[in-house]
Amino acid sequence: MIYLGIRYTLVNSETGTGAQSGFPTNAAQTTNEGMNIPGGSLESIIFRLTGTLNAAGDVDQDLPGAISALRVILNGETFFDYRSGYNDPGADTTASQLGYFLNSLGENLSSEVVASTTVKEAYIRIPCGIVAPAGISRLEYTLSTTALAAATTGTGVEVWCVYNDNMQTRTTVPPATSFNASGTGQQEVVVRVPSNVPGLIAGVLIQNDRDQDDFSEIRVISQSDYSLETNYWRYLNSDLYNGVEYGSSGSQLSLNFAQLSPGTIFVPLFGLARGDDIRLQVTTTAARTLLFNPVLVAAANAREAPMPGQTQAVKTNTLSAVLDRSGAANQ
Repeated sequence: MIYLGIRYTLVNSETGTGAQSGFPTNAAQTTNEGMNIPGGSLESIIFRLTGTLNAAGDVDQDLPGAISALRVILNGETFFDYRSGYNDPGADTTASQLGYFLNSLGENLSSEVVASTTVKEAYIRIPCGIVAPAGISRLEYTLSTTALAAATTGTGVEVWCVYNDNMQTRTTVPPATSFNASGTGQQEVVVRVPSNVPGLIAGVLIQNDRDQDDFSEIRVISQSDYSLETNYWRYLNSDLYNGVEYGSSGSQLSLNFAQLSPGTIFVPLFGLARGDDIRLQVTTTAARTLLFNPVLVAAANAREAPMPGQTQAVKTNTLSAVLDRSGAANQ
């Protein structure tokens, strides 16, 4: 049997400073781009970000640490909607929340060249798994970045579509549920899961609004009789096995290995059925705002379930209504 295999297609390339390209610079910015793409089995989207920092310390961690939000839309349907809990790329030397999240969904979904402390080349790969109709489809994205200490130069953002006729799953990251933690003990959190998106729940990303673990225990009510400490969850998701890999200004020879991304943890749910929203019990030690991002995985090109609808037509006719009320029709 002959497989058509994988095809990489460059669908957009933006250059220039600031919002012209979307590469982080010395002011917070939001870039909106839309482009026509060929139809086909869209496995994933690759963003390639290139640019030169003013100084090494402008980004001390991996470049995705400067990305505060990323939304990707195909033919009017949002399949990836991410926002960070915090951003401090000039001070943090740890793995970013976005980079950590993507690599929790698969190896090498976020990576970068670390040969230089100022010349940046980073790649982030967004899983998709939707078959775009034959002909022309529309891909759009919104990219928000935080301010760096100084302006960047020689910047550019490329967008590549990866087509793969043998893709097996569709991945959806719906908007996060925010929760104001009391910091005084255990609280129940209901993580909303959209009813019109197909798939089982692969896991949930939990993000704090600062680079500290202000949550100490987490219980998935439907899967555990007990709350598990965060280190226990990091054992279960393989973070403790030096499972967090990222670039930083501290090494120009290889990526760094770590056991965590501070204030961030991915809780695997192993295909949890969609009988209800995700219900957690979370113990916190400080009053903070937490974000909970579910991840849904279905068969490739699975479609959303239809919304509830009526089966009987309600026919309205003002002329008939006036006639009926007048009583003339009964004479």
